[in-house]
Amino acid sequence: MTPKFLTKEVAEQACLTAVHMMHESPINGVFKRQACHIVVLVPEMDAKDEGYPNYTIRPCLLYENGINTAEWSADYKSIARSKALQLWHGRNDTRTDVIPHLLFSGDTPYWGGVKRHGIVVACSGVQSWFDQMIAGMVADMCKALAYNAWMNSDDQKNEEDLLT
Repeated sequence: MTPKFLTKEVAEQACLTAVHMMHESPINGVFKRQACHIVVLVPEMDAKDEGYPNYTIRPCLLYENGINTAEWSADYKSIARSKALQLWHGRNDTRTDVIPHLLFSGDTPYWGGVKRHGIVVACSGVQSWFDQMIAGMVADMCKALAYNAWMNSDDQKNEEDLLT
């Protein structure tokens, strides 16, 4: 099972908003291209395992989107996926460089993603520092939109009823 309030729809809304902001931004002219690929990974729990607390947690590809794929000059999808897995496994710590001693065969040597609050977002297609900026915006929007969904849910209303 995946997070209850961080859904595919939430991730899609966050990605599309970040891309729209990128295209409409006053800094638009600094991007190498108006094309990229964004990947969102979240924890997935297998509740069929041995039972609490031994549930297996693994990465789940919640959402990904290729933007302006006709303009791609490289396989940004594979690069973004590789960045995301490196972040998930702690082989990239969102610094402004890769960690060469933790690169596996087939890994991308590029950076440009974030791991925040249990969410991994990677972007590939523009300069690495802007890939990371876009990924950060998506991760923060995912968290805020999921929180907003929780605050407006029956779960939260039931919790408030218990406290009064």
